[in-house]
Amino acid sequence: MTRLPKLGTVRLLGERRFTLARPGAEDVLRQGLLMLGCYAAYDVSRALVRGREAVAVANGVFFMNLEKALGIWWEPWIQARLSGLGPLMSLLVWVYSYLHLPLIIGTLVWVFTQRRRSWEFWRNWFLAMNFIAVLVFALLPTAPPRMIFTSGVVDINYLHGIRQQIFEDGPLANPYAAMPSLHFGYALFIALALWALARGRLARLSGFAYAALVLLAIVATGNHFIVDAVGGGLVLLAAWVFAASVQPGEAAEPAVVAVRQRGD
Repeated sequence: MTRLPKLGTVRLLGERRFTLARPGAEDVLRQGLLMLGCYAAYDVSRALVRGREAVAVANGVFFMNLEKALGIWWEPWIQARLSGLGPLMSLLVWVYSYLHLPLIIGTLVWVFTQRRRSWEFWRNWFLAMNFIAVLVFALLPTAPPRMIFTSGVVDINYLHGIRQQIFEDGPLANPYAAMPSLHFGYALFIALALWALARGRLARLSGFAYAALVLLAIVATGNHFIVDAVGGGLVLLAAWVFAASVQPGEAAEPAVVAVRQRGD
């Protein structure tokens, strides 16, 4: 049977690259609500650490001593070397403070609208990563290096006058969510999404350059330990295992069988 070609608006809406939602606009709303629920779950972790400030500082001291034992306590050295480079440090503060959320939101929107076949897997991966991270935030509240007086690390964001903002130390923030580093976990997620789904070589490599920049930013500004970044990578890996395990396999295309008519 010959399939008639779609014409005009019907054809445009039928093509995947121009379609926001296969079932209709309600799918756009549903996916948006899932993302908002994800952020709300992260916000809940802020309430769970109230009254546990001493525990968070003790955990921060533990990770500081762990890095010293491993010989990777480089945070004060990195910050001391970069703090004399004013423009670079200003860039790192800006990256940490303002580039984090817009890029992860933009990446998710891009996957949803332009790589719709892959959306379910990357959505599940992102949601699993946040769910695991929130559990760790609740069970293991950790103060960042900038909040540990014996670390020798200062709060660079505060010195630049932008610490008090709604997504940092404002009412929607968890100041004791250092372990794992979702800043670095999100940056790796963006890098892997671009590597897997983008077509241009420059675009595919730019994600890893951004992840390296974020790693430098979170350490140089005193907001995370190096082991926090390792924790972010491990959470990303665990979330990938979950997303891959629940991803349905591709259904095989039905075979076309020629049926001979009677009398042939």
